[in-house]
Amino acid sequence: MNRIHARVLQAHLHEGVSCVTFDASGERLTMIALELPEGIEPGREVELGVKATHVALAKELHPDVAISNQIPVTVEKVTEGTLLVSLRVRFADTTIESIVPKSALTDPAYATGDTAFALFQASELSILKVL
Repeated sequence: MNRIHARVLQAHLHEGVSCVTFDASGERLTMIALELPEGIEPGREVELGVKATHVALAKELHPDVAISNQIPVTVEKVTEGTLLVSLRVRFADTTIESIVPKSALTDPAYATGDTAFALFQASELSILKVL
């Protein structure tokens, strides 16, 4: 599980669905949830989680892609297995991992030092801990 330290910017509840925005080292993240832990309010520090298998990478963004969280990252490490590839990427002081099927990577593949975008849906982000 990737862990991301963040600060709550806004929290809105409408018809039983919460939409929360966060600042994570200068990057804006959005989460959609049916339930929120107590104490979620602007300024509160939290630890967010997103599974490595739910983080996609893209070398370029397409304007028609409707995905809430699009974070510019730098590739730190690529580990290729028989079926899967693990890509460790960094934004600001945060490192996260993306695990993708090897067959999903096309040429040119990712290499250490490459820039990319980490992508994940708002519904894949969760609050692991309220700090």
